[in-house]
Amino acid sequence: MSEVLVVYGSRLGATRGIAERVAARLGAAGLDASVAAADRIADLPAADAYIIGSGIYGQHWMKEAAELVRRNRSTLAAKPVWLFSSGPVGRWATAPNPVETREIAGFRRSIRPRGHRVFAGAIDRATLASSDLSRVESFVTRRFMPDGDFRDWAAIDAWADGIARELLHS
Repeated sequence: MSEVLVVYGSRLGATRGIAERVAARLGAAGLDASVAAADRIADLPAADAYIIGSGIYGQHWMKEAAELVRRNRSTLAAKPVWLFSSGPVGRWATAPNPVETREIAGFRRSIRPRGHRVFAGAIDRATLASSDLSRVESFVTRRFMPDGDFRDWAAIDAWADGIARELLHS
């Protein structure tokens, strides 16, 4: 049985929700999948494969998630890795060609992930007051970002199921 670690960087919880859903799908397929927050681990524990995701803020991955990938380049380059980004909301959530963050191009060169997907995010205004967003980020989010859950669970499930098939047949 393959052990898969799903790591996420999330500030408002939407990316954590995606990571948990991916791990649940992998588990349902017969893989041993666990979930960890990027800001809670310095070095990746041993696993047969890794899935790493981050919320997008200012067109960048969260620092904790990006630094985790950079610190663990050699481990990740030697294992199957998939990446995902979460963040577009409102009309940006349905854009046909979501913009990849700058970090992804570097990760493609350094760890050679098997894939990268951008998934829409979610904003729950009730969580903003207790979040760690700066005043500027909170203002921009309240003023310009629509409230709601824009995650496409069917697309997330299909992506996770594809990863499970690939791992189970490799």
